[in-house]
Amino acid sequence: MDRNDRGIWRVPNAKWRLGVPLGGILALVLGVIGWVGFEASLHWSSTDEFCTSCHNSPSAWVAEEWHQTAHFKTPSGVAVHCHDCHIPKEFAAKIWVKGTSAVHHIYTQLTGVYTDKAVFEERREMLAQRVWDKMRANDSKECRNCHKVERMDPAAQSPTAAQFHEVLADADGEVTCIDCHAGIAHNLPGATAR
Repeated sequence: MDRNDRGIWRVPNAKWRLGVPLGGILALVLGVIGWVGFEASLHWSSTDEFCTSCHNSPSAWVAEEWHQTAHFKTPSGVAVHCHDCHIPKEFAAKIWVKGTSAVHHIYTQLTGVYTDKAVFEERREMLAQRVWDKMRANDSKECRNCHKVERMDPAAQSPTAAQFHEVLADADGEVTCIDCHAGIAHNLPGATAR
């Protein structure tokens, strides 16, 4: 086979030899820009402002409740945000939750399922139960991202709380945070507003 007959395997002319490294650099730059944009969109879509931006939606209504709890107004000033409790830290789990939540929220916005707060209140127990079941299944992992039972000071707690936290430290997932602290950041189903 003649050197000129090798088709795509032939050596490029001198003027095209620079194209391979330039193409690689361009691919790298576009990849970096894409990744930075992706990370920025993950961060932006995890802000409290984004999470509560839908009007006439459960997210906005429960945000009002959250503003009245110890998870919003903390004695130490530690900031607790929507994503701290509702979005996993691990990358794959985070992408899954954000994707499935987006589909669910878009569906509810388009169908108008929760345009009436009374309808939301009727379904609150079912919605809360889903969250509680998930938290029981993962041993309240989102709580434990911030609260470490082994670092708690029992002397600073009520005797009852100290006793329960001692049991919780040895429970091996049989008892978890949400079993006692359901309603810590949002109203319990059937409860009146705080």
